[in-house]
Amino acid sequence: MIIIAISLIGLLFVNQKNFTSPITYLYGILVYAVTIPGMLALILVLYSFFFLKTNLLQVDLVTYFAPLISMIITLVIVNKTVPMSRIPGFGRLSGLFIIVLITFIITYVLQRMFFGVFFVGKIQYLVMFFLLLLLGLKIAWNKIMK
Repeated sequence: MIIIAISLIGLLFVNQKNFTSPITYLYGILVYAVTIPGMLALILVLYSFFFLKTNLLQVDLVTYFAPLISMIITLVIVNKTVPMSRIPGFGRLSGLFIIVLITFIITYVLQRMFFGVFFVGKIQYLVMFFLLLLLGLKIAWNKIMK
């Protein structure tokens, strides 16, 4: 709630003309502070729904949905204040989000295809596969972008 209040204050006082150096970095910190927990909450919700087949009506709302809702509200407010392209580091953050989403989709497809007997009982193998796939996609993304 504090982060949403800070972004609302920014909506009142910050505009395109006075969006200079110290304010840009404060907005960058604000975006990172809300997006990283929101992204982790999104991964938790998707993992619980698709892999564990958990009923999302019976989960803890604060853990699962509060960071996600806070991220969406804050990013909408910040986007109304200034374009996201003017916030330092937002391009890297959106690239990270895309890579994590692609990795999650590939992991889900492989898990649905019964990619082997490694994933039957141990979640550690699936997490390790996810991290290796994430690293591979990151290396491939860096080679593509050079």
